[in-house]
Amino acid sequence: MKLFARKYSSLYVIMGALLFQTLTLSTASADIITLETSNMGYYWYQRSTWMGGSDTQTGFSYGDGGGLQHVQNNYQYYGGADRYWEQKDLYFQIDLSSITGDLEEAVFHFYVTVNNSPAPSVLKHVDTQTTLATGDAGQKLAGSTDVAGTDSFVVGWNSVDVTSFIQSDLDNGYSFAAFSIPKFDQVQDQNRLLSLYGPTSTELVDGQSTQPYLATIPEPATMSLLALGFLGGLALIHRRRTA
Repeated sequence: MKLFARKYSSLYVIMGALLFQTLTLSTASADIITLETSNMGYYWYQRSTWMGGSDTQTGFSYGDGGGLQHVQNNYQYYGGADRYWEQKDLYFQIDLSSITGDLEEAVFHFYVTVNNSPAPSVLKHVDTQTTLATGDAGQKLAGSTDVAGTDSFVVGWNSVDVTSFIQSDLDNGYSFAAFSIPKFDQVQDQNRLLSLYGPTSTELVDGQSTQPYLATIPEPATMSLLALGFLGGLALIHRRRTA
């Protein structure tokens, strides 16, 4: 019986050591959080004026027919009363429910197709959610703190470090992180536009989806605690079996 107990005691040690190594090394791989259709969208405004009349339309879109999201300020002056405005403000929210513990890193990845404005707008974070984010970009929660200027965005894949903002939202107990990119400043006869793929995109680049996502890596201490907790469970089982 003692030989049997020693045999399984060694097995528990080996299993625990392997699991501890696996969990602590797994911090090198990121967890991926994708966005749902309702998590990203833009408010749009269009207005035309002419001698004796005008037409104004507004709405909210969760992506155009090509799966694109837009930030825009297009102002065209045709002379006299003839003018045209087209404006778009982008909003998105990220589900935090799958994140446990503290973060070592959180990076938002997105694919830009057009970025032609000579003067940037700014990606902003909603630090204090006076209205709690519910996952619906249609809430149009405007950010208050600058994260990154759009002049740093390139056509293709972009990666923006949002670790401190996501950690702050977790510490505040928020279910979703909320961000926005407001329209560009208006300049006559310029169509300033930023376009990026959203959650509804079906486009592939080098076989990879172009949908935006958040990649997170937990702090090593968090993973170590999980591993130690498992080892403690193994020890408890061992004591019960050898008692």
